[in-house]
Amino acid sequence: MKKAILTATTTAALAMTQQVCAIEFDGFLSAGFALHDQKDSTYLNTITDEVRFDNDSKFGLQITADVAQNMQAVAQVLAAGADENFDLDIEWAYLDWSLTNNFSLRGGKVKEPVFLISDYIEVGYAYPWIRPPQEVYGNNPINTINGMEALYQTDIGEMSFTFQPYIGTNTEAVPGTNEAIQFDASNFYGAAIQLASRSFTFQMSFLQTDVETINLSGNPALDPFAQKGDANLVSAGLSWDVSNFVGYTEVVSRDISDDAMSAIFPDQDAWYVTLGYRMGNYLPHITFANSEAEPVTGGSAGVSQDSITLGVRYEINDSAAFKFEVQSIEPDLSNNGSTGLFDGVPTDFTNGDTATLVSASVDVIF
Repeated sequence: MKKAILTATTTAALAMTQQVCAIEFDGFLSAGFALHDQKDSTYLNTITDEVRFDNDSKFGLQITADVAQNMQAVAQVLAAGADENFDLDIEWAYLDWSLTNNFSLRGGKVKEPVFLISDYIEVGYAYPWIRPPQEVYGNNPINTINGMEALYQTDIGEMSFTFQPYIGTNTEAVPGTNEAIQFDASNFYGAAIQLASRSFTFQMSFLQTDVETINLSGNPALDPFAQKGDANLVSAGLSWDVSNFVGYTEVVSRDISDDAMSAIFPDQDAWYVTLGYRMGNYLPHITFANSEAEPVTGGSAGVSQDSITLGVRYEINDSAAFKFEVQSIEPDLSNNGSTGLFDGVPTDFTNGDTATLVSASVDVIF
């Protein structure tokens, strides 16, 4: 009898352990190509006048493991196209501890809730564009921090309210420098407030950080790029889905306090508006976007450009979508010679000229 009781108790304990340690896998994949019509110039570090598949191709796997009844370990592995190959990275990895039904703490490598889609920016299936409007989303070079964040959620009438403060540090290579310049962010803190209903989502956020750029190359010519300062970023966004009308709009303002640091990362303001109308499985949409920099004399020109994007999203099924876009891009060369998001002035390009970018992708979740 005692042996039977012991066996039953052991079996129950093992079953409970297996339940607590349950592991869930969720994945996503995007496969796409892009090219533009300008020679001798690269857009977004990878897109050229030849068909390239690396800019918008990626594979991700999110792993969620139950550590205890009120605690989970969450990680996301991301393989993204880069230089005709794939870079593998742990995009985030944190411990989520639910103290109450409304309040939880996260510690580790966590996402910053800076923009409307920051939490799922890698999951192409989750939004209408092939890539989010880079005039806005390119203003924050750091998507994650090593630190902590709190998450408070509650209902206000028929709406949900979310408050998400965070604090931490991070280190990244400065884009376009071949990792010769390192970007260190310390005393990094910020918060986001969000109101959401079935029809709309409104979010406001801010962040502040001390920044330092470090010359890792040993080349004295890059020493002027080694500076210290602090940065502030404020953003607001609204999305809606009402009677087949779909829309997104966001504005962002980035301010760098130190003039020497502003020579590398100038102050910038940016915005975009996306309007779409759902027709069965099709969602045609149009996006107007603008970015305007305030460059310091002798420093980086920053990103000053306008763009108009015509796109269509087709729902293949409940887990896959096909997207096609044509984008007209006009860098503002009159603003201190800014080439926008191009790495240089396209051949025979003068102020007022536009470049055409064509992109297509298939986005899948599983």
